[in-house]
Amino acid sequence: MKRKKLAYNQTCILEEEDMKFLKRIFAASALLLTLAVSSVSADDTPINIPSGPFGTGSNALSGAMEQISKKTNAKVKVVAAESPGLVFNLKQLKAQPETKSETLTPYTSGLAYLVENGLKPFSEPTPAPKLIATYLLGSVWLATLDENIKEPKDLVGKTVGLGRPPQILWTIEPELIIKHGWGLDGKIDIQYLGTKQAAQALLDGTVDAAIIGGYADPINKAFKPSPQTLTVVGSGKTLYHIPWGEEAIEKTIAAGVGINKITIPQEAIAGINLDMPGFFDAIAWGAYPEMPEATAYQITKMIIDNVGIFQEYHALGKLMSRESLAYGVDPATMHPGALRAYKEAGLK
Repeated sequence: MKRKKLAYNQTCILEEEDMKFLKRIFAASALLLTLAVSSVSADDTPINIPSGPFGTGSNALSGAMEQISKKTNAKVKVVAAESPGLVFNLKQLKAQPETKSETLTPYTSGLAYLVENGLKPFSEPTPAPKLIATYLLGSVWLATLDENIKEPKDLVGKTVGLGRPPQILWTIEPELIIKHGWGLDGKIDIQYLGTKQAAQALLDGTVDAAIIGGYADPINKAFKPSPQTLTVVGSGKTLYHIPWGEEAIEKTIAAGVGINKITIPQEAIAGINLDMPGFFDAIAWGAYPEMPEATAYQITKMIIDNVGIFQEYHALGKLMSRESLAYGVDPATMHPGALRAYKEAGLK
């Protein structure tokens, strides 16, 4: 009996050890499975880009990035969708912070200044996104078909078509120049039509002037008109341009608006017979710190590795280059994941 009891006890001991071993195996397997599922989920979860209104460079190039992410071996997939504008995007992200980790948003240096300082159209100071990649320098101005409108004072009492209210480049910054640079706040009838609609309204004669413009390449000093600007130019009608004026730009910058001076080269667009003083705003994709560093790194690496492909999807892609993606950017304003990608590529 004692030997049987001993054997029984040994058997029990062996079974207990076996059970402990099996439990460890199951636990390890469960952990590996969890990690595998998490990895798959991370790869399968798309990064959203609220790309801005149709017809803008942000919309066109964000759509191009979606296609590039699908057709290359990129480790992250992007889904772009039209949105009311870049201001709307930042307000939406503030209202829904849980989406920040998987959202890449277009923004501009001027917009970053406004949001960080709580200036209109923002009600309180809020952190701006961290830079992933600069893709365009945007520059806009007013144009007319009326040869009698030659300077700002000629627009008093006239109707001017701008973009939608949330659009920083096509609406907010021009309004600030009209206010601070021209001193004509409230003296011009401003209609918030949208970029494409404003151009069409100019051709239809329902506005006296409209916002047009395009995008600059800081490396090759090239300029490309925006799609709606090409529509106006392609109409065959004689176009007259109304320069902001260097003094007006300087006054607006002095008022705290985050724009910079630029010269629109002669013959950049039909009707520009002399170099024209204007402003530019750096347009970029950004992400908040909530986006994992690894995700930001993969997105930036995808852009760097495929920057030459953007032109295959849209003409504005010709203005993009490896050197322009982080052109003149303070590393402190960059997402850590993006900064790592640029350092690896020898661009920072």
